[in-house]
Amino acid sequence: MERKSRIVAKAIAIALVLIVVYVFLPVINGIIENPPGENYIIIPKKMEFEFDRTVVISARSFSINFTIPSNNTYQKVSVYDLTNGVNKEIHHEYNRTWWTYSKTGSAEIKIRYMGVTEAKVWHIHDAKNVSAIPEYLKKEYNHREYLIGQNGEKRYVIDPDYSKIKETTSKLVKGKNNVEEELRVIYDFIVQNFHYVTERSGEPKTAPETWNSREGDCDELSFVFVSMARSVGIPAWVEYGLLYNGHTWSEHAWVGAPVPYSGGLAKVNIDVTAEVGRKDLGRGFLVRDPFRITEWIEDGNSQHLNSYYDYITYSSPPSLSYSEGFSVIKSDYIGEERVYVGETIPSWLMELLFIIIILVVIAIIIRT
Repeated sequence: MERKSRIVAKAIAIALVLIVVYVFLPVINGIIENPPGENYIIIPKKMEFEFDRTVVISARSFSINFTIPSNNTYQKVSVYDLTNGVNKEIHHEYNRTWWTYSKTGSAEIKIRYMGVTEAKVWHIHDAKNVSAIPEYLKKEYNHREYLIGQNGEKRYVIDPDYSKIKETTSKLVKGKNNVEEELRVIYDFIVQNFHYVTERSGEPKTAPETWNSREGDCDELSFVFVSMARSVGIPAWVEYGLLYNGHTWSEHAWVGAPVPYSGGLAKVNIDVTAEVGRKDLGRGFLVRDPFRITEWIEDGNSQHLNSYYDYITYSSPPSLSYSEGFSVIKSDYIGEERVYVGETIPSWLMELLFIIIILVVIAIIIRT
């Protein structure tokens, strides 16, 4: 009788252990999918923002374009025109909306932005190789793209065919098993070998020019990343928008790329300027912080890319006078998101540890 009671007690204890595991399964899965690491950064989960963008411009006559952000998974943005006395036209083409202001003489243009942005951290542990990327994306992006220079020549700012880029990237990705690993080695290479220049004027450098100078601003470094990715068959692209640095907003560019995995296709963000030239932690890899607003995602069409860069046209004399500033009205952070960077415990190992712990507990109950 006593032996039977002990067996029943052990069975109840094991059942209780399994019930506890079941109750805490979401927490356990979260730890497995987002394993701890040596280093991490904290970013807000959301940011509620409001700011004014003001441009003071003067010329004999001018036309200036502002790309207006649309809503998506990571941003809800409302934009209001506070400008008086300037003609405005609204354009909608190739997945982009822009306002065109035209006037003779001088003007002050003011636009107000308000809304909420959300953070996203991608944890992909079962990524597939390039062959799993849809062909329509490869057709759309895997080629060169140009901007028309001041002399009317085509300047290939995105150039996956450049021999140095192609040869180096092929060596870097050799032996890698999936798209995520290939993107990571490209990210590491740029972070470790390039210098970030925040102030630049004139035409953006081409990917080969930036490659050889080993320095560039946000869009130039993005051109290099995209060129490297496309050179090995990954159809990456450039995203353009605005970035909040904790004090004010400014124009910015970063990278988007597809990562195929067992659950479908993730379209991730990568920003090498988060740490380029410093210790490689990965804080810009597969992380979209809530401090950015996407205005336009380039679509692989050079004509559309040129349209985006045709920001101002004017006639002279007199020469163009231009100044731009951002006035922050609100930037409220909501919640916290922990982003692990550097080396983390592999997910498979975390899963194995949990299984071993459960089995050990059950074994102790049985042997007691």
